[in-house]
Amino acid sequence: MGNPCAFNNNRQHLLMADTCTTSGPFGVFPDCEGLGASVFLNLVYGYALLTAAGFISDGSELLLEILSPGLVGGLLLPILGAVPDAAVIIASGLGASKEDAQEQVSVGMGTLAGSTVMLLTIAWGGSLIVGRCDLHPSRGTAINKTLTPKTSITEAANETGVTTDTDTKTNAMVMMASCVTFLVVQIPAWMGMEANRTVHLITAAVALGGLALYCGYQILFPELQRRKIEAAQAKSARKRGAMFAAHLGNSMGGILVNGEVNAAALDKMFGQFDSDGNNEVDVQELKLALVAMSVTMQDTEVTDGDVEVWLKEFDKDGDGLISRAEFCAGMTHWVLEQAKNISVRSHASSRRSSIDRSVHGRTTAGGGPAHAGLEPLLGSTPEREDIEADDDDSDAESEDETPMTKSQIVKKAMLFLAIGMAMVTLFADPMVGAVSSLSKAMGLPSPFFASFVLTPFASNASELVSSLYFASKKRRKNISLTYSQVYGAVTMNNTMCLGLFMVVMRAQGLEWTFGSETVTILAVTLAVGFLGATGTTFKSRLAVPVLALYPLSIALVCFLDFVVGWN
Repeated sequence: MGNPCAFNNNRQHLLMADTCTTSGPFGVFPDCEGLGASVFLNLVYGYALLTAAGFISDGSELLLEILSPGLVGGLLLPILGAVPDAAVIIASGLGASKEDAQEQVSVGMGTLAGSTVMLLTIAWGGSLIVGRCDLHPSRGTAINKTLTPKTSITEAANETGVTTDTDTKTNAMVMMASCVTFLVVQIPAWMGMEANRTVHLITAAVALGGLALYCGYQILFPELQRRKIEAAQAKSARKRGAMFAAHLGNSMGGILVNGEVNAAALDKMFGQFDSDGNNEVDVQELKLALVAMSVTMQDTEVTDGDVEVWLKEFDKDGDGLISRAEFCAGMTHWVLEQAKNISVRSHASSRRSSIDRSVHGRTTAGGGPAHAGLEPLLGSTPEREDIEADDDDSDAESEDETPMTKSQIVKKAMLFLAIGMAMVTLFADPMVGAVSSLSKAMGLPSPFFASFVLTPFASNASELVSSLYFASKKRRKNISLTYSQVYGAVTMNNTMCLGLFMVVMRAQGLEWTFGSETVTILAVTLAVGFLGATGTTFKSRLAVPVLALYPLSIALVCFLDFVVGWN
């Protein structure tokens, strides 16, 4: 029977009044004890880290639009993606005393383990669900952008799925190989060398050496870089092409009329591309037309990559020429896609504006509709009329649709990265303190469990959402890139993040007491990695056991710590 006094003490602890001090950088960030205040601070600091991660992600995506595979894409961008988690991990080991650091370092391990497990379960399994397509009856591979209704759950589970390319298998193998870094520190710990600084130094060297090898691998074999760059450039090309079509259609009643693309405007646009009038656009004509378009739109410089994107998107028969029919079909898709995106953002902005007016009693600074400046693209559609009726004072977003020059892209990317890095630097340490306080207020045995759930979502939520959205396009190249990015992010955790973690532990003279956490990371990584390394087609039924690994991983840590006694 339990001790009632202990229960009462815990109850009193949970209900005690909130008390606050200041800590963190410059000693100005509040650090509160008590459940209510701790929850509030975790929400505030978590949102700040989420915003910072979003800035870093947006800055990296902008750079992808103008990069070619090479040093920056292979070295800088993977490191930038791991910065939010790395900052929390470093901050967790910088306690005021060795005792504080030994306790708070569990937050860093929770962040490391939680990030890995979340990516390999929620991101991997979720992408399988949203990206699933019908499987070909004979080949067994996924049919792009095809998902027909199924008569039963069993049929849906076995006859739908996703297919990746062989390069994605390679990335899964690289991820599995990177797990060796954990064994370098864990095996000596099982031998009683938990606080051996030499072991910690060797582990840091192995992990950071693995980071160097991984970056070198991406530079020498830039397939992942190439796919990420192609995806970003294709997105940018579709936006620029649709906006140019809208520009030409402005004097012809709009590019969209009653929800349909203005065929006359597309014919006019094709005529500008087909300079010799033979109803076909070759590579040279395409390049000259894109240069002229960039001048008209004050757009970015035209590269060979832009020409390749247009050919890949329009030249469906692969003859190296874009016919009038191919051009009109492709541009129709681009225009409708862009108009849909604008309408969605306009409605979202309208809702935000309505909430803002109801809560704060004010209008937004822009004063005009969210689609201001985008009328040529929206045209006279029913959706536009609805937007205009509901969106009188919403925040203007037209600048997001205005093409930028290469120098403008670089400046904006650098600004986003600078803001993101500054926010991460400021809020990482307060986040660690808030998680530790919340763990104490909830009576948890270790800050690990709170950080396992909270900090990964704060630092990776934007990437998680973008991955799921990208996978939902239901194309092989999309799901391949999504899974490759998941494997790459976990590889960065196993190298860069663990290496920095071990540097902090050696500097502080801390003990490695994370045997159960290590086993959990290895189990989830090797399980999902084995799936990715041994196959290219995954049936939808696999989503259930993969998603189940998330709660099971927490259960495994608890079992090893409190039943087996590894803690």
